[in-house]
Amino acid sequence: MTFAPVAFFAASDLVVIDQNPEMADMDNPRGDVYGTAAKVVAENEAGDRRSVVVAVARWAEEVEPRAERQAAALNLRLASGRLPVGFDSWAAERPAYGSDAYIAHGADDDIAWERDQD
Repeated sequence: MTFAPVAFFAASDLVVIDQNPEMADMDNPRGDVYGTAAKVVAENEAGDRRSVVVAVARWAEEVEPRAERQAAALNLRLASGRLPVGFDSWAAERPAYGSDAYIAHGADDDIAWERDQD
């Protein structure tokens, strides 16, 4: 089955971008330095999602506008019936909470994750 997106939107994740042992402490034993990975997410009607990271930087303000511009451009491209170049290689994401896809296969992942946290 092919993935047919209905919309693109910008999102971001907190990621480790470096390590500095001088910053290590009890809460951060390796001295991880965190930053933001800005990405564009595609969603289909069922709520399944795919994403691609467009930029990574220390501060969200540096990269989130780029993802927002990219998402807007991809929505215009989608309106003309064209998908992004290389769309087949975008990474699978968790389905949208409460969507048909989440009910079909995403909730099981959450339940399994919660059981592992005990």
